[in-house]
Amino acid sequence: MSPGRDLFLDDDRRTCVAAKNTDSLVWVADQRNGGQFALLQVDPLSGVWVVRSRFPAGTRVQTHLHSGAVTSVTLAGHWSYPDANVFCGPGDFLVEEAAAIHSLVVLDQDADILFTISGSITYFDARNEVEYIEDWRTILAEYTEGCSALNQRPEVLGDPYAR
Repeated sequence: MSPGRDLFLDDDRRTCVAAKNTDSLVWVADQRNGGQFALLQVDPLSGVWVVRSRFPAGTRVQTHLHSGAVTSVTLAGHWSYPDANVFCGPGDFLVEEAAAIHSLVVLDQDADILFTISGSITYFDARNEVEYIEDWRTILAEYTEGCSALNQRPEVLGDPYAR
């Protein structure tokens, strides 16, 4: 940082702060679990991505491993990590360390959860073999494709490919 520069200003003297209204998100189908998601932000430098997920009651997200830390805020519904005996409801804030392995089960009502994910998620099949690896690049591609199918333009903070 050069002398006299404000940490929060870029070269054009614009603030490096962004906000997104979440009342008008584009929701796309999550092909793996039957829910929907809206991608809010990606950070290609750190590998962090922020996604809001809606899951129908009874959804079970297969066993997966997080390469980095995850935080979440439950906006609606009840869900659990049954492998870890953790239960979350509206207003709950969850923190999980890197290398956590678990499944996710949505309980008696639809859930709406805001996740901040560092790194990747490795999903395992019923034989505990790697089925799929998801990170900011793959989720951005999936979201962009889903928005395109809805004739909507994805508006993701930090999207390095945005035009």
